Amino acid sequence: MKEKLASAIAAAAGVPLEEAARSIELPKGQFGDIASSICFSLAKREKKNPVELARSIAGKIKLPDLVEKAEVAGPYINFSLSNAFYSNLLSTVGKEGKKFGATKGKAKKGKTIVEFPSVNPNKPWHIGHLRNALLGDAVARLLEFTGETVQRTDYPDDLGLQVAQSFWGYKNLGGKPEGKFDLWLGQQYVEVSKCFETDEKVQTEVRALLKEMEHGESKAAKECRVLVEKCVSAQYETAFKFGVYHNVLIFESDVMRMIFAEGIELLKKNGAIVHEKEGKNALCWVARMASAEFANMESPDKILIRSDGTATYTGKDVIFQLWKFGILKNDFLYSPFMRQPNGAECMKTDSKGKKGDYGKATRVVNVIGMEQSYPQKVIKEILKNMGYEKEAENSVHLAYEHVGLADERFSGRQGTWIGYTTDELYEEGVKRAEAKIKEDVAGEARKKIAVAVASAAIRFSFVRTTPEKKITFRWDDALSLEGDSAPYVMYAHARAHKIFSKAGAGKASSLPLAQAEKELLKKIMMFEAAVDEAAHHMRPHIICDYCLDLAALYNKFYNVCPVISCEDEKTKENRLAINSAALICMKNALNLLGIEALESM
Repeated sequence: MKEKLASAIAAAAGVPLEEAARSIELPKGQFGDIASSICFSLAKREKKNPVELARSIAGKIKLPDLVEKAEVAGPYINFSLSNAFYSNLLSTVGKEGKKFGATKGKAKKGKTIVEFPSVNPNKPWHIGHLRNALLGDAVARLLEFTGETVQRTDYPDDLGLQVAQSFWGYKNLGGKPEGKFDLWLGQQYVEVSKCFETDEKVQTEVRALLKEMEHGESKAAKECRVLVEKCVSAQYETAFKFGVYHNVLIFESDVMRMIFAEGIELLKKNGAIVHEKEGKNALCWVARMASAEFANMESPDKILIRSDGTATYTGKDVIFQLWKFGILKNDFLYSPFMRQPNGAECMKTDSKGKKGDYGKATRVVNVIGMEQSYPQKVIKEILKNMGYEKEAENSVHLAYEHVGLADERFSGRQGTWIGYTTDELYEEGVKRAEAKIKEDVAGEARKKIAVAVASAAIRFSFVRTTPEKKITFRWDDALSLEGDSAPYVMYAHARAHKIFSKAGAGKASSLPLAQAEKELLKKIMMFEAAVDEAAHHMRPHIICDYCLDLAALYNKFYNVCPVISCEDEKTKENRLAINSAALICMKNALNLLGIEALESM
């Protein structure tokens, strides 16, 4: 309907189809079913009265089928949809089921790589890491739902100083691992970092170990890889609690061993990096940032290879980005890492593995904190300087603010994450959720509900905040049944399912609709538009807001439009169809957020 209306508006107003489509919105109150604000932009451009333009355009519009009339309200043009339209909508929702809301037409070409959360493999996830994981997962779900092929990639830094310190502690401090391995290793890392700061002997030994680790076939490198993979496995136990899964793990050590040399030679060949002869960057390979975007920076140039021949983090990231787009000839080899609870195999890079179908993306989305904005801009600039304009444009930095402790950030070295791990947050959520469940629900059913609600409450609370804003997490808000929370939406879904389980899906008809029925159906009608907007801008909070509005309108329908007890059989059947459509729409929307739509609560 949006496409048909946009076409009719464009023809009557003499504007491009895209402009007409952007003007279409869902009006509030009694002002029609769909509205167009096209006269605002047109009046500004043509210097005419928007109200007069609205009257003129409304008189010229050829109404599509199932649109009853067009009326002018000030500068707006409002359209009223027929009862037959809503009947068709109900039939469409029932027919499409779990695919309702997905983009119509052919699947989109190409592949999008979404990289997240790329946590150092020497500690557990804290709640700052969780935001990265949940944002990346929700974006991947949105893109897949709209027809894209998505590769979920994790990029653990197993060659950094932090991992070398943990490896040294594992070898020298003694003590048998107890409990969850990533937590044990992280607690030990806090102790090692204290030794590293004060003991020169430890510093020397750690740096020697780091150098040895860089040689992939050394004994130390192999031992460290075992340690790292054990930590990542423990981190993924945390991920699975929230329904977060991956396709492939690319270890930084394998970037260095399998593709880095080719990538650096390509950068040199293309003149994207230069070897500085003098100055503060003497003997370093440097990417010069000469575009206007970097003009006001005091030191815009970025070192990719230090004077001692070692690569910087950005240097590795640039080469990794080249691989993601399929620019390099060399590739990784892969072997299975683990079978995940969703049944999918997660693969890992492995020098003794086999070839795999990864990389070669048409778009890359790096979910990384806002503090990495400059290095991410450097990567795009280097791609441009190499002549890869399209790849630079399709390099997306999905930046986000962190979840903070009072007025400070989490520090792995200082151990400020202790007490704020994702596992501890989850366990506290299960405990609080279980306390809210009615006493007559017991045993496994009680536990299942508590687990689902805890995961959902945390997920929703984190993802509902726009990425650019900091999160202040509050349990009372996250677990509220009064609104603005996952449990509020889940409870509305459970209500709808209870009616569906008792009386079925009903049968749609073209009966006149009560106001509450029409408002709910108008919201269901807008689901695909909400999905398209959220996917296009990579902003899953749009779906959170949609869920809250949909649940509120469903609850209004539930309270003022009796369904099962309705005496008129045709009205009852139509309301059952409306209930079923709301049920499908709520479930699809919750699934996009990685939230289980419970059938009872």
